[in-house]
Amino acid sequence: MGAHKMMNNGGDFRPLNSSLRQTGALSASHLALLAVLLAAAAGAAYYFGLGETPDIARAESEPPEATTITSPPPPPPPPTTDDDTSAIEEEAIAAPAEPVLPEPVTPPLPPLSESDDAVRDALGAIPLGTPGQQYLLTSNIIERSSSALYLMAQGDVPYKLIPIARPKIPFPISDDGLKVTADPEGFSRYDSLSSWLRQIDIEAILEELQWFAPLFREAWSFYGDSPEEFDAAVLNTLDVIVSTPEIDLSEARLIRKEAVWIYEDPAVEGLAPLQKQILRMGPDNALIVKAVAGQTRNIWLSTMSTE
Repeated sequence: MGAHKMMNNGGDFRPLNSSLRQTGALSASHLALLAVLLAAAAGAAYYFGLGETPDIARAESEPPEATTITSPPPPPPPPTTDDDTSAIEEEAIAAPAEPVLPEPVTPPLPPLSESDDAVRDALGAIPLGTPGQQYLLTSNIIERSSSALYLMAQGDVPYKLIPIARPKIPFPISDDGLKVTADPEGFSRYDSLSSWLRQIDIEAILEELQWFAPLFREAWSFYGDSPEEFDAAVLNTLDVIVSTPEIDLSEARLIRKEAVWIYEDPAVEGLAPLQKQILRMGPDNALIVKAVAGQTRNIWLSTMSTE
C-alpha cells in the first residue's frame, strides 16, 4: 500500500490531535525547564549582590567620593592600506549569500473518480508483471480494490473483481475406487502466480500507494463503514491469509454434494473460501502466499506505527 499509504499519503494513521498534544507537552516541559533556570539565575544574582539594594542601605554603605583620575584617550587605529582594503573586498566576493530554496509543494490528490491515471503513473516504474499490468488496465482501480478488500476481509474470494486470468483447466481429482481426493498435478496450475508474488516489490508498491490512502478510505466508506476501519480491514484480510492452516489437500477426501465436490472433513470444508482457495494452490504455493502476506502485514504495521 507516505503515504505516499497502500495506501500510504501517507496515510494519516494517527490522529492529528495526538501530534498536537505531544508537541504541546514537549513545549510545556521546555518552558518549565526555562522557568527553573531563570529562577535559579535570579536567585544567584541576588545572592552574589548583582541585584538592586534598597536606597537606605546603599546610602549607609557608600564610601566617600574619591578623586576622579582621567585616563588618557586610546591611540587611534592604524590607517587602512590598499592591501587591507582589497583583502576585505575579496572576502566579501568569496562569500556570497546562500540562495533560499523554495519549499517542495505536494500536488493535491485527484478526485476519486479521476484517480486511475495517477495510480498508474505512481506504479509505472515498479515491475508488476503480467498480472499487475492486467489489473491496472481496468477502470476504477481504487474503488475496485476497496471492493475486493471488503470481500476478502470476510474470507470470500473476489473472482469477478480481480481481472487476472484463472487456470482454464478444471481442477483434477484422483479416484482410486476407494476415495476421491484432489490430484496433486493440479497444484502446478498456480506455480506462475506464486512465482509472480515472489518477484514483486511489496514495499515499493505500498510506499507509492500510501499517498492514495485517503482515496482508499473514501471508497471504503461507500460500504457504510467509517474510513478509519479501512486500515483494520487490511490487517484482518492479511491475518486470514497468514492463519490459513497447513493442510495437504491431496490427502483430504472429497465427497459429492449435488453438482460440486466438497471436503469430507468439516474442519477443511468449514474454512473461509479464501483459505480454501489458498490450499488449492498446493502446499508449496500456499507457503509462498502466506509468506508474502506476512511480509505485507509487517510493512503495514510498521507504516502505521511511524505515522
